[in-house]
Amino acid sequence: MSAQMPARQRQPLGDSYEGLYNRARSLYMAGDVEEALKLYRRLADRLGRLTDRVLRLRPELEELRDAVQNELLSVLYQIGRYAEAIEVLDAIIEREPKDIETLRRDRAVLSIMKGEVDAGLADLQALAEAAPEDPMNWLVLGTEARIAGRLAESRTAFDGAQEAVAAAGAEVNDETLAQIEYQRFLLLKELGRLDDAIDAWESAVQHDSDFATTVRDVYTELTEAGRYSDALEYVAREENELQEGFQRGIIASATGRQIDARDAWREVAALDPDEFNYGHDAWVEAVLRLGDPTPALEWLSGALSDRPTPRLLFLAGVAWAMQGDRELALQALLLDPMINDIDTARAILADFLSTFAGYLPQFA
Repeated sequence: MSAQMPARQRQPLGDSYEGLYNRARSLYMAGDVEEALKLYRRLADRLGRLTDRVLRLRPELEELRDAVQNELLSVLYQIGRYAEAIEVLDAIIEREPKDIETLRRDRAVLSIMKGEVDAGLADLQALAEAAPEDPMNWLVLGTEARIAGRLAESRTAFDGAQEAVAAAGAEVNDETLAQIEYQRFLLLKELGRLDDAIDAWESAVQHDSDFATTVRDVYTELTEAGRYSDALEYVAREENELQEGFQRGIIASATGRQIDARDAWREVAALDPDEFNYGHDAWVEAVLRLGDPTPALEWLSGALSDRPTPRLLFLAGVAWAMQGDRELALQALLLDPMINDIDTARAILADFLSTFAGYLPQFA
């Protein structure tokens, strides 16, 4: 008997729903965002015009439509095109899916990010008042109000979240409880109530041990407050060697032990940052504080394409300035989405170089 021939795998046609979807994803992964968006929109439009009867007969097309719209929404959000993201989200909400309340919260947050802070917060307030028993409504409202600088409104919202939790009892999961407590930590920190903030942080960790990875927030605040002994107790709880060693150097420097500070930063600089999932900015800054930006620039040249965080972009600017190229330094700073103009970039760079002149000999 002859050997059975393997079945050929059917390849989707280029202009089919599946073909367009695969091409859109491939383009996005390759970095061609605009072309990917064109295909996502084309596909979303075609799938959106299908009748309910067709979708009932072909449930896989309904799944594909949902996937396309969600990915289109995600891409628009990631590149900061919030108005367009809202249009996509409105189309999803119009179908009244099961998670419509979550989507309405997401829409309000997008409005805030678009710049419509009052309208977005008002929408979140309305959602929270319509379902006061849902702690997530209050949590999102409190978080967004804090980010917007509305600290009194944020505090009221977190009070509502705690009341909802108390009413729900054991029905609220630990992850939600941890999120509420961590966001309270951030609020109380901004209100200058550091001890109360730390209590909230400890509560967050108690509910969800994953929040222990945010211990850097705690010891950084304690260090800035001059409470160095307390800060070191929390540094000892840091699991990331890059962040731990860097902060020990900061505290040593702040307490006049410059030799110990440089020893701590040398230990950090000797580590391989690629072996760590986070804390890369601590490694870069430790290297820079030792006075030679070359190792940092060599690593950043490859790392920034994968990790273009605002902090790493900022440190790249400082590194170029130390190298003597202020023009490249300013360009790097201007890539930071938090820095809006060249005058701000110049002021930030000058402030950093002045503050850390002792560790940046080229500009001492």
